[in-house]
Amino acid sequence: MKYILVLLAWCLPLLLRAAVPLQPLQIAEQFVAKTGWPNMRDYLSGEAAGQARRQSLGQQIPATLQRHCQLLHQGTATAVVTVELRDSVSRSDIYLHFRRDSATATTPWKLAAVRSLAMTQLGPPMLKILADMPPAEITQYNQKHPEASHAFMLGNIRLWIGSDAEIVEHFNRHQPQFQQAVRLIQSRQFFTAPLDSTLSGEQAANADAEVLALLRPLYISRVTQRTLGSPAGLEFIIGGVTNNTVGLLYQPDVTQVPPMSPDRVIVMKPLGHGWYLYKTT
Repeated sequence: MKYILVLLAWCLPLLLRAAVPLQPLQIAEQFVAKTGWPNMRDYLSGEAAGQARRQSLGQQIPATLQRHCQLLHQGTATAVVTVELRDSVSRSDIYLHFRRDSATATTPWKLAAVRSLAMTQLGPPMLKILADMPPAEITQYNQKHPEASHAFMLGNIRLWIGSDAEIVEHFNRHQPQFQQAVRLIQSRQFFTAPLDSTLSGEQAANADAEVLALLRPLYISRVTQRTLGSPAGLEFIIGGVTNNTVGLLYQPDVTQVPPMSPDRVIVMKPLGHGWYLYKTT
């Protein structure tokens, strides 16, 4: 009897630990680890299960890349973990979307989708063409494109294809100018009409000389309310192709911030004081 009790005392913590479902952050760390994960299939669902049939994402990513996972959101039924991939010369980000069928503590979390900003392939070659331009060609370019100068395009494309950390650093460095742009746009009431009638207001805002004088040094291509449809919010678009956009949202009412989902807003990172970094698909 004594030996049975000793054995139970030794095994019970292991049994209890095994019964606790893995949390989204734990699943993410296993899924992007460089080594394989034998139990991977138990924690995948939907398209993620179809995409990772033989190898985990971590095995498919170059081994030279460092992986840093951070829990961005965890509610009762959905969760999002951001993953930064970096080496000595590059940084990029992916977003893991999780779900579970009920809010009970024993219901397992499963990875449902992996997302990143799509259609950025043209960015690097465009950046190289601009960066390699001799001074004479830059002068000609600026004469032909006064609305989007060579310097603006360089900075804008770098942000568009840049990492989240680089965009956040840019925002933090220029936050007073972003706040100034918000005050100016609000004072001129460009976006006072209902969301489905703001096209004329948007056109006026993006044609206003003073607004442009603030937005161009910030590498913002335009300001709108229509990408996310967040009432009373202002979307400062950096760039993107079709619906795959990246930008900064100013929305002081947290209840009006659009929720994240793998089908629309793939990431919404709070930056403080009503500001967010977002990406759509």
